[in-house]
Amino acid sequence: MQTGNPVSARTPFSVILKGAAGSAVLKGVNLLFGLLATAFLGRVLLPKQYGYYAFASTVVTLLALPVQAGLPQLMTREIAKYQLAGQWGYIRGLLLRANQLVAVLGLVVVAVLVLALPALVHSIPAVDRSTFIWAIVLMPLIALNRLRGGALIGLRKVVLGMLPDNGIRAVLFLLFIGLWYWLLPFNSAIAMALQVAATAIAFVAGAALLMRHLPPQVHGARASFESKAWLASIIPLTLTDALLIFNLQADLLVLGLFRDAADVGVYRAASLVALQVTIGLTVANEVLAPHIARLHQAGDRAGLQALMRQALGWLALSGLVLAGVCMVAGREILVFVFGAAYAGGGTALAILAFGQFITVAAGTGSLLLNMTGHEKDVLRVFAISAVSNVGLNVALVPRFGLVGAAVATTTCQLVTNALLIAYVRRRLGLSFWPSRKA
Repeated sequence: MQTGNPVSARTPFSVILKGAAGSAVLKGVNLLFGLLATAFLGRVLLPKQYGYYAFASTVVTLLALPVQAGLPQLMTREIAKYQLAGQWGYIRGLLLRANQLVAVLGLVVVAVLVLALPALVHSIPAVDRSTFIWAIVLMPLIALNRLRGGALIGLRKVVLGMLPDNGIRAVLFLLFIGLWYWLLPFNSAIAMALQVAATAIAFVAGAALLMRHLPPQVHGARASFESKAWLASIIPLTLTDALLIFNLQADLLVLGLFRDAADVGVYRAASLVALQVTIGLTVANEVLAPHIARLHQAGDRAGLQALMRQALGWLALSGLVLAGVCMVAGREILVFVFGAAYAGGGTALAILAFGQFITVAAGTGSLLLNMTGHEKDVLRVFAISAVSNVGLNVALVPRFGLVGAAVATTTCQLVTNALLIAYVRRRLGLSFWPSRKA
C-alpha cells in the first residue's frame, strides 16, 4: 500500500464557500446558456419537433447511467479518501479500471440501441429516427464527461470538474445552434448532432484538465487495485443513479407513451424551468462531496454535522426564492422563454416547483449516505420511489396529462426525501435542522 503524508480533513467553511462561489458562477453560466438554448429550440422547432429532441435526450440520459456504472460518485468518494491517505497507486488504478469499464459498457449499450431502433421508431410516436441516431452517439460522451468530472471533484478541483459540461459544452451548444439556424435548415436531428459536437469538445477539454491536475505522485505510482471493494460499491451506486434519473424522467417517459410529441415538448419546458429551483442543491452536492468523504474518513462527526447545517440554511433560502417565482409566475415564464405555444404548462410548472423546493429544503441526504458508505440505503429509497413514481404516472397521465405527471412526480419527491432524512438520522446520527432543545 502506498501512502504519503495525510492532510487535515476539515476545511474552513469560508474556503468551501469560495469553492461554492466558483461552482455557482459555472452553474449560472450553464443556466443562462442552457435556458437560451432551450428557448431557442422551443421557439424554432415548435412543440412537436422539440418533443422529438426532448424524448431522445431523456432516453439517452437514462441509458448513459449503466455505461457510467456509478463511477462518478465512486471516484469522487474514493479519490478524496486516497488523496487524504496519500495512496496514489489506488488513484491510478481506479482511473484505469473506470475507463476500461466505461469503454466496454458503452459499446454494448450502443449496439443494443442500434438493433432496437427500428422497433422504437415503429412503436413510440415521440421517436424520430435521425434524432435518435445522434442521441445514441451522444450517450457514451455523456458518461465519459461525468467520469472526468467525478475524478476532478474528488481531487477537490470542483470548478474544473464542472467546467467542461457546465461551461464549455453549454456555451458551444448555443453558438452552434445559432450559427447553423442562421446559415442552414434546422430540425431536431440537427440540434442533437450539434449537441454531440459540443459535448465531444467538452470531453477533450475535461480529459486534458484531469491529466494536468492529477497529483505528480499519481503519474509516478504503480497502479494498485481494490477491485472487489470498488465493485461492491459500484453495483448499488449504479442502480441508485439509474433510479434517481429514472425518477426525474419517469413523467416525461410516460407522457411519451400516452401523449403526443407536442405534450412532451410543453412538459419538458416546464420541467426544465422547475429544475432550476435545485441549482443551489446541485452546486452544494458537487462542492461538499469530497469534504463529506474526508470528514467521515477522519471520524469527525461534529465537523460533518456543522458542515451540513451551515450549508442547509443557504440552500433553503435559494430554493424558497426560486420556487416562489415559478409558482407565482410560471405561465408567464414559459410564455416569455419558450413562446405562447407553451402556456399550457403553467400549472404543471407550479406543482413541479413546489416538489423541487421540498427536495432542496430536505438537504443533501442521498449525498451524505453515498459519501459515507451507505449507498445501499439510498438504493432502497430510490427503488421505492421509482415504483411509486411509475405507478402514479401511469394512473394519472392518461386522464390528467401534464398536471397528472406533475402531481405524481411531486408526491414521490415528498416520500423520497422523508425516507432519506430518516436513514441519515439512523445511520449517521445527524440531523439537518437543530432541534428546539439545541
